[in-house]
Amino acid sequence: MTVLPTTTAAVWVHEHGGPEQLRYEQQPLPPLGPTDVLVSVDTAAVSGWDLKYRRGLQSGTKLPGRSPFPMPQQLGREAAGTVVAVGSDTSLLHPGDRVAAVVHPENPHAPETYRGLGNLSTGIAIPGHQAPGAYAEYVVRDERLFLPVPDHVELEQAAVTLWPYGTSHRVLRDRLRASAGETLLVTGAAGPMGLATIQLARIFGLRVIATTRHAERADVLRRVCGADVVVTDDLTVAAQAVRDLTHGQGVDHAVDYSTSRDLLRFALDVLRLGGRLCPAAGEQNPPGPMPFTVFDLTRQEVDIVGVRGARHDDALRVLALLADGRLHSPIAARFPLAEAAQAHDLMERGTDVVGRILLKPGM
Repeated sequence: MTVLPTTTAAVWVHEHGGPEQLRYEQQPLPPLGPTDVLVSVDTAAVSGWDLKYRRGLQSGTKLPGRSPFPMPQQLGREAAGTVVAVGSDTSLLHPGDRVAAVVHPENPHAPETYRGLGNLSTGIAIPGHQAPGAYAEYVVRDERLFLPVPDHVELEQAAVTLWPYGTSHRVLRDRLRASAGETLLVTGAAGPMGLATIQLARIFGLRVIATTRHAERADVLRRVCGADVVVTDDLTVAAQAVRDLTHGQGVDHAVDYSTSRDLLRFALDVLRLGGRLCPAAGEQNPPGPMPFTVFDLTRQEVDIVGVRGARHDDALRVLALLADGRLHSPIAARFPLAEAAQAHDLMERGTDVVGRILLKPGM
């Protein structure tokens, strides 16, 4: 009989602060419950959420119906790996199955789920939020917190698809209700969410204008992701690009991932009459009220919509696109799990980084 591990190498944050607060250590694994699976992690991805959590920017945040974010914590929302063992009552997964971690789990019994808003469902503990994340060699979770990955799909790509592409899918299809032939502005486009949104927008037949603070990222946004036009922080040039591409009409939709108050205002200003704007960055710098007035919204009859993650259906749809070879996330760097601090440092300081930064427990 195979002896299952009872501990795992993992990365925890015990105090808020810089990358040096990440600690590589041995942690006990919870016992395998009846519907649990033990997964050997092939890839865990570093996300902007992980950096905010580590720095304490989420400290005190309380989402409706969710427990607070605990400290200490094992970070990591995104991951993929292989099932090593299963509990006695599992029915969905088996040893040897390749899986990706569900990043937006739903509580099937929550009233929000019955309303079609499973991403907002209450009464759950999300790994990397309220429960230990995937910065580890092994994780033990309920089998419903994983989705099977086809044999021909790279585990690295599976690890970095469900969060950015799932959320982008919901932004485009549900919140903005974008259609083929329309024009989309994406601000803060060089981050994982921006890259995913551009790729999906092109698949859905939209024209895309992207903005980025760093000119060295523009080529990847055009060549790899398919943006029609890429502009840097010169908003005068950006406004002219919008006028040229839309024959003076303005964009049909805009999604902001930049956190910049100025870019959020710019996104509103270049919308066509009756356009839709999704401020999706989760914050605004400098903090404060959004830079709009009631008259701005009345004058343009603008729809402004929020978003908080993807639904299960969005995850299934983007996983199918990945399996069909239609999605691909550029990989910027890979680090051993023990070098998580260096991975965080690169993500915070690397102005020329385009693509995902990965942690590889097997390196």
